[in-house]
Amino acid sequence: MPIPSWRDNLRNRGGFWRNGNWYDLHLERRLPLALPMLDEMVVALPPLEPGSTVCDLACGTGNAAFTVLAAYPALHMTLLDHDPDLLAIAQDKLSQFPETVTALQASVNTDGEALPGGPFDIVVATLALHAIIGHDIEPLEAESRYELLFQGIRDSLNPGGHLLIGDHVGTLGLYRQLKAMERAGFIDVDCAWRQDDFFVAGGRLSE
Repeated sequence: MPIPSWRDNLRNRGGFWRNGNWYDLHLERRLPLALPMLDEMVVALPPLEPGSTVCDLACGTGNAAFTVLAAYPALHMTLLDHDPDLLAIAQDKLSQFPETVTALQASVNTDGEALPGGPFDIVVATLALHAIIGHDIEPLEAESRYELLFQGIRDSLNPGGHLLIGDHVGTLGLYRQLKAMERAGFIDVDCAWRQDDFFVAGGRLSE
């Protein structure tokens, strides 16, 4: 496979974001708020007992899963992504937790279907939902897709389960994302942290 032109780095919003190794190498420099966002997401999590089940939705290279497992190493983590190369990077990153990690290759769509591998106590999604929803779509369509995606996540959670999102505002503003989460059946919906376009937000299901 030929090496892509380095000038792709120079375009507005340029970069080789689909390459997992490049992504990890440049994440802190290109998205300096991404790592503080991960830390804030862990701070926002409720206490996780040993054996709690967590899904890293659209896990990519596994940065969120690694951050959560570093704080709560006795839980069970499911990595979920459609890209086998990214899953391989994530599994390698989490190799120090061999007994607690399961990898599932599957696509996640905005069709309201439950996530595979559940039910889970916690679903975390970092820099993931805006990519699943898609770019360059009308806000009303984005709002509908978010609500369906939240419904699928809802149906993947145990009673009392939580969804924690770390993302940046893209196609749909944060307030409208939170309202879509409420319409999908989540309660205690709130924003825990925001800086510029990056945020940590979440909600839970009733018990």
